[in-house]
Formats: sequence, C-alpha cells, structure tokens
Amino acid sequence: MVEVKNKKRLLPLKILILLMSSVLLVFGAEFIVRKFYPQITFINAKTLTFDCFAKDNLLPFSLAKNHKCTMMYYLGDFNTKASLNSLGYRGNEFSIEKKPGVKRILILGDSITFGHGVADRFTYPFQTEELLHKEGFTNTEVINAGYASGFSPDSYYLYLKERGFKLEPDIVLVGLFVLNDINDFSETVWDKVDSEGLPLKISSCCKTVDWKIIRNKHFSVKYRYPYLRDSHLFILLIDLLQIKLGWFADPSYLLTKGEQRHGCVLQPSCSHLFYPEETKLKKTLTAIKKITDRNNTKMALVMIPGDMQLYPESFAKYNSPYRAEAGNENFIQKHLAEFFENEGIPFIDLYPVLDRDRGRGYPYFVNDAHLNNLGNRITAEAIVSFLKEGKYLE
Repeated sequence: MVEVKNKKRLLPLKILILLMSSVLLVFGAEFIVRKFYPQITFINAKTLTFDCFAKDNLLPFSLAKNHKCTMMYYLGDFNTKASLNSLGYRGNEFSIEKKPGVKRILILGDSITFGHGVADRFTYPFQTEELLHKEGFTNTEVINAGYASGFSPDSYYLYLKERGFKLEPDIVLVGLFVLNDINDFSETVWDKVDSEGLPLKISSCCKTVDWKIIRNKHFSVKYRYPYLRDSHLFILLIDLLQIKLGWFADPSYLLTKGEQRHGCVLQPSCSHLFYPEETKLKKTLTAIKKITDRNNTKMALVMIPGDMQLYPESFAKYNSPYRAEAGNENFIQKHLAEFFENEGIPFIDLYPVLDRDRGRGYPYFVNDAHLNNLGNRITAEAIVSFLKEGKYLE
C-alpha cells in the first residue's frame, strides 16, 4: 500500500520533470538553430522589408511622407536609407508649382526608378539632374516619381493624369523595366474605368500596405501564428516539412501570376501567356503618349533590361523555369520597339548600352536584381545623351 502511495506521489514529479526536460530541450534547440542556422523570422522579415509605403485611395500604394526608409538585403548587397520628402517623393524637397525658367523632368517607374538598394545620390533620376547641370543645363529639375507613381504602367498613367501634371512637367520619362512591368498587370485590378476603358482607380489583387511595408494579403503558414513566427526553430521545421514532405504548402495565391511566370516575357514561345498583360501595357502607354501630347509635354520611354538578359549566370538568382533564349536575349525589347515605332512613342533601349559598357563593370547587385550605383550611372548617362540628341532640352 505504501509503495502504491509513493508511486502516486512520484507521478506528478515525473510529469513535471518530463515537462521541464521538454521545455529545456525546445529552448536548447531554439538556441542552437538561432546560433548556427538562423532563419528569417517574422520580426526579421519586417526589419529587412522595405518600409517606404503608404496606403492610397487611387493607386495600389504610394510613398510615405517625411520618412527615411530602410533598404537592406539579407545577403549583404546593400544596407542604406531612402529619403522621402514632404510630398512623398524620393529625394530633395521641391515645390508643386514650378519656378519660372525651370525645365522640369518627371520620371515615372517602379523600384528600378526609385533606386532600390542605392543611396539617394546614386539613383538614376538624381544622377540625371547632376549630369545635366554639369553639361550646362542648370535650369533643369528632375523629379523621381518612382513608386510615387505606383509599380506598373497602368498606375503610371493614372498617377500622371491625376497628380503628375500638377507638377507642370516639360518632359515625362517612363522607366519601363521589361522583366516585370508587363507581368505586373496580372496583379493590378482596375476597380473603375472610364468610357475609353482606361483605369480611374487601381488596386492590387493580392497585396496590401501594412506597417509601411507591402505584404501579401494572405500570410505564409510560418508567419501566421504570434510567438511561433518569431521562433527560429519553428520556421526551420516548417520549411523542412514543406520541402521534404510537402506538408503545410503555401497556397499558390501567395504568388501572383506574374511572379509565377517571372522571366516568361523573355521567351517568344511565351507570348501567348502574357498576351492579356501586354495588351494592357500597350493601351496604357498609348494613353500616356496621348495625354502628354494634349498637355504639350514631351515624353519618352526608358526600356531597362533585366540582368539575366545580359548575364546568363545571374539566372541562378531566380526560382524560375524561364530564361532568355541564347542569341535572342533582347527579344522583348525588339518586340515592344516595333509597337512603339508604329505608335510614334519615343524610347531609349538600354540593352545595347549596357551590353556595350560591359567593360565598365557589373551594373546590377550580385544577389539582388536591381541596378547598382554603376547601373544607375550608365542609365543616367544614356538619358542625358538621348535628351540632348533629341533636342528635348531646347
């Protein structure tokens, strides 16, 4: 009888020891993973995520105002800040009303135009103004509307129509990043359209602005649960279970069609897959040409190539089955150029420029896909040459 009572007394103690051992084991495993196999936890992801954005009632997003935002790449390509002025544009302060005698250049575009990864003075809009001043065009002012104008050509059109012309630009340049600016149309939703079928309001199907960052409307399972999402051990386990066993698979809608087909636009055989997006691209770029003509404003496109078009080894950066075809790497530029020429839309093709200047160094970040300082410099030089040769500055 005494032995039975002793066993009953020892049972809670054994359970307690088991629980404490389990807790210590978990904490020990967490420590080891954190120390030797650190993961990108939710708090890390927030810290590493580009925190420049603001909600917008016209576009999928715009930029925050009076804010310095972080640009950090986890593989070490860059760690710098972007300065956003009181109007929500990257760079120095400027007045909405243009000063007498000033020739104002407004550059629309996405992260490439914004200058993701480079300091303020290395973005190609900033360097364009700097070079123009050195060339004697000291009355020119260049406004970087990258990301202030959204992230895709339809948002560039709507931004220009509703906001851009209030800045009284003499010249409008549209930075067209060929690697994703077509497929980005798979993400945008035209909530309202006018009688010509052009957008009056644009939103994103899949993403939203939160904490000044852009995140998917649906969280990945590893970031879904408070506390656990900041555990290195939990993140590692979920990743292993997803990769090895296919458990807890994230639904496909965490990636847009454009993201799933990244690089597809570089292949002629893919043309049918991005035809709807290409149709919208042509519609909105034609609309930009029409409204700039109506406003007596000169315009031009700046076609910016992706790194995998010029440097096949950079394909390793991307988790994509699509790549540029050998010998036809600039297919998409040639394809679009034919349309632009027929529509009378001026353009700068940076593919031959970057191809010619290979000897100057690698113009993209090693791990990230954006233009580095050199790439932005070459872009600015090409724009200045184009503007001078085309007599845009007279």
